Amino acid sequence: MCSLAIASTSYAATEEMTNINRVSRLLMDPCTDQLRDLLRFYIPPANFNTVIQTVKSQLPRLTEPQRKLILPNSGVYSGNYDDMDVSLLYILLRNFCGIQAHNKGWGNTPDSADRSVSANIERLRLARNRCGHSTGGMSNAEFNQVWSEIRATVVDLDKTLGIGNKYQEAVDFIRNDTMDPTRDRHFRDQLLEQITETENIKKDVRSIKSGYHIVCISRCIFFLMNFAFKIVSFSCISGKTEENDEQVIEVKQKIIKLESMRNEILWFLKILYFVNVLL
Repeated sequence: MCSLAIASTSYAATEEMTNINRVSRLLMDPCTDQLRDLLRFYIPPANFNTVIQTVKSQLPRLTEPQRKLILPNSGVYSGNYDDMDVSLLYILLRNFCGIQAHNKGWGNTPDSADRSVSANIERLRLARNRCGHSTGGMSNAEFNQVWSEIRATVVDLDKTLGIGNKYQEAVDFIRNDTMDPTRDRHFRDQLLEQITETENIKKDVRSIKSGYHIVCISRCIFFLMNFAFKIVSFSCISGKTEENDEQVIEVKQKIIKLESMRNEILWFLKILYFVNVLL
């Protein structure tokens, strides 16, 4: 009986974990639904395929599930955005809805006084990331601050959508609703999965950029080596005649050696590039 009580206590939900699960539920449910409504506001689902086909060459890097969802191998997207997560919604709202960037620019933390649509979209993305990185739970002070910021954002977006207090009421309901540890852990797991996918995309993009820099540097090095090779070849051969065959042979051997060194360095740079891409 005693061991059972100890086991139950060790797995009991702490206040900090309840806080983080409550915020996760808020972000994964009404906040995501609000972003879906926002996308419908700018691009009605009936127009989505026309828009996405027009701009697909401008799409930033997507995860495989995201790409298959909006650009299926056969047919076209036929949903109403209910199957889109925060990451994909953010990409679409940011890039294809004509929403003006906030004063700090997309991808950055907006000023607290900036209540523009883009600033509020950014706040929901940042809140999700903050929640995803709070692995040890969330203190009451942090929870109250985060909740207040999200609620203010939701109120602003309700006004943008012209839907009264639809999502504000959902925020207030979840704030006081009884938490179910099993159910609400599901929201937390979903949020962490989205964060992981986003981080993997960022890692891939960094790798590609790094690979591009290696290619540029490699080309510069190769150009300089090639230029130096020609200068050395010219300077070595100029002035040599058939009267000093031994010198000509020696020069040719040096040129062959230089060319071999150039090719070896080129292969090394190619290997360095492919290793960078694979890692």
